[in-house]
Amino acid sequence: MHRYFIFLILLLIAGKSIAALAIVPENMDIQFPGDYISGSTQIAISKPQNNQLFVARFFVRGEPGKRIIITAPKNQYIFHEKLNRKIKIQRFFYGCGFSKRGVAKIKNNGESRLLCVGAKAKVGAKVPSGVYSGSLSFEVNYK
Repeated sequence: MHRYFIFLILLLIAGKSIAALAIVPENMDIQFPGDYISGSTQIAISKPQNNQLFVARFFVRGEPGKRIIITAPKNQYIFHEKLNRKIKIQRFFYGCGFSKRGVAKIKNNGESRLLCVGAKAKVGAKVPSGVYSGSLSFEVNYK
């Protein structure tokens, strides 16, 4: 009887497990289209609803019917290609299949709709000209 009891507990625990999430990338680059002239403060924006080509786009595979949420660490930067200078990412924008707060749902086929992430950066007047790039991180979890 003792073995049966342990087996039953393990079966119940296994029955409540949730499938792992998998990111299926379509485009994982965020770009800020346009020209930014040094000497004046400007805002660089890449919003999912405005320019789909310049935002990160991906699908998430997971347990059908479950909701997911995206989070991004606050202090993220893009860096000058040659100089030791950086520009802070001020905020992220969520769109396509995400709500504005970054929530989405896994469809019955086990995959989300296309999910999009954009960003906003303030380019200061004294920021040197050049190409800025970097890796921006985010995390997708079940809600």
